Amino acid sequence: MNASIESVNSKDIHELSVNSVKYYLYDYWLKECDPRTRMHFISRGGPERCLAIMLLWLLFVTRIGPNMMRNRKPMDLRSTMFVYNTFMVLLNAYFFVLSLQWLNYGQKLLEFEFPARDDYSRETLNQIDEHVMYCYTKYLDLFDTIFFVLRKKNTHISFLHVYHHFVVPLLAWVVLKIAPTVIPIGVFALLNTFVHTFMYSYYALSAFGPKMHKYLWWKRYITIAQIIQFAIFITYGIFSIFLSNGYPSGLYWSEIICKAIERHDSQN
Repeated sequence: MNASIESVNSKDIHELSVNSVKYYLYDYWLKECDPRTRMHFISRGGPERCLAIMLLWLLFVTRIGPNMMRNRKPMDLRSTMFVYNTFMVLLNAYFFVLSLQWLNYGQKLLEFEFPARDDYSRETLNQIDEHVMYCYTKYLDLFDTIFFVLRKKNTHISFLHVYHHFVVPLLAWVVLKIAPTVIPIGVFALLNTFVHTFMYSYYALSAFGPKMHKYLWWKRYITIAQIIQFAIFITYGIFSIFLSNGYPSGLYWSEIICKAIERHDSQN
């Protein structure tokens, strides 16, 4: 009798656990998602697409790639890198201008109301499409790590580098699913694209080799700009917590915690 009861309880616990995992990994995102992003590929359904891309990238840059290149010479990717980095400069400069427009050139920075989900105006839908496209650029950022691996520049692949590239697309996916029109998207994009425009400019110029190094004395200021970017976003996020109305608390706390870790690691 007792064995039968224990068997039933174990079965119920197992079923509850499976259902809970399924709910939080898939059903929750269908239930809570913003209906205006359901038609986009990356934000359709649960997180399986985003997680698959990020886990494959992580596996390649930490295991498959280094093992593949162990007994091979570094690949000469100067032409490829120049084209890629030049494209990323133009792309980030474009989204920097767009982020200024999203924030109405700073006038929306003090708007702390959670935006309505029933706004189907053409302007809002266009802005959501632009936010989705900006989210896709975070996946394009992953190629710079792949290039490091193929060129055997493993010393460039720090924990902070991998952490940042892995976490940002995940956070972008969460925000797109729950709140694709929140002001922090514009704040993050404004800061991030500004820094990335200079960062990819440096990468593009450095692809010409040692002869360009004497002109790249400003490299150290990129790191300083990254630290300032983290500090500004953390400060804005903490300030917003106390003034915001209607925001899911997890959206702010998750980004603040992640940015705080990034800032701590960059200073170390």
